Amino acid sequence: MKKSAFTLIELLIVVAIIGILAAIAVPNFMAARVRAKVARSLEEQRVYRSIQQMYMLDVGDLPGHYDGKEEHCPYINLGYISSPLRDPFMEHKEDHPAFNSQEGMYHSTHITESWAERDVKVLNRPLYDQWTGAGKPYVIYGEGPGFCGAWVAYDTSNGLQSCGIIVGIGIRGKGIPDSGLLGRKCN
Repeated sequence: MKKSAFTLIELLIVVAIIGILAAIAVPNFMAARVRAKVARSLEEQRVYRSIQQMYMLDVGDLPGHYDGKEEHCPYINLGYISSPLRDPFMEHKEDHPAFNSQEGMYHSTHITESWAERDVKVLNRPLYDQWTGAGKPYVIYGEGPGFCGAWVAYDTSNGLQSCGIIVGIGIRGKGIPDSGLLGRKCN
């Protein structure tokens, strides 16, 4: 009676095929995660811009530039959102340099003329042109998949592992901190 079994060569071929398939599939899976986070970040920045527009219509100005959770408090207190919008690229990155000031949330800030000329115009000309064309409003940004310095924008054409922030144009407003606008502290 003859026993049927796989030979060592057959087993090695199957293991090699599985290894090749895994080598193809794992990078594609990781790239899909980055693409999903980029899409989430862009959509939440669009939502943030809409929230700023609603606040502007109700109050007449923006709450201003603040770091951390206080930046989102006016929008939470007035019921525009239920909790701060968290940057998906800052999840589990408490040691990241930007986490301390922004607590892992999207940030909205006004670019000053000197700052724009010095950094933004040099490092990110398309953002500078879009910003000046829109009347120099606030900008909304998240950290993006890799940190490579302030105002270097993430560019999908550089590949999914490109470093840079994900940035969008906000709305115009004075946004003077401590100006007594509604809801500065979270309830």
